[in-house]
Amino acid sequence: MVEQYLTWLNENGFTGENLEQKGFNGNTPLLVAALQGNAMMVSRLIDAGANLYAVNNDFNGVLFNAAYANSPEIIRMLIVAGADVDDVNEEGTTALMYAASAARAECVKILLSMNANPTLQNEDGYSAIELTSDRDVFRQLRSA
Repeated sequence: MVEQYLTWLNENGFTGENLEQKGFNGNTPLLVAALQGNAMMVSRLIDAGANLYAVNNDFNGVLFNAAYANSPEIIRMLIVAGADVDDVNEEGTTALMYAASAARAECVKILLSMNANPTLQNEDGYSAIELTSDRDVFRQLRSA
């Protein structure tokens, strides 16, 4: 298992000596694992003490990356580990807003079940419901 962990780190440009090492686009190993939807690596990195609030050069964090990867399992893992469900990026966008805008219905569902706030607004004054064009996501947000 350790070998698989080290191999993954190496394949993704990390040395394994620093959990907060920045790679491509300023992503740490945890940010990359979330972006890839790699639940096993996310779990290992959380257990190793990786920073749940690391951000990349786009100012997106781990929950945002997990929503981008369309991974409700990783979203749940991160929140249970202590990540703020309503963490925002530089533009005030939450993972829920991104998931709604990208029609990631299962991610919206898990975020709402983990108490994401659907009424928060980004810098442009839009909430998650205003950012979606997906009927199922709209219904989930409307009934939240």
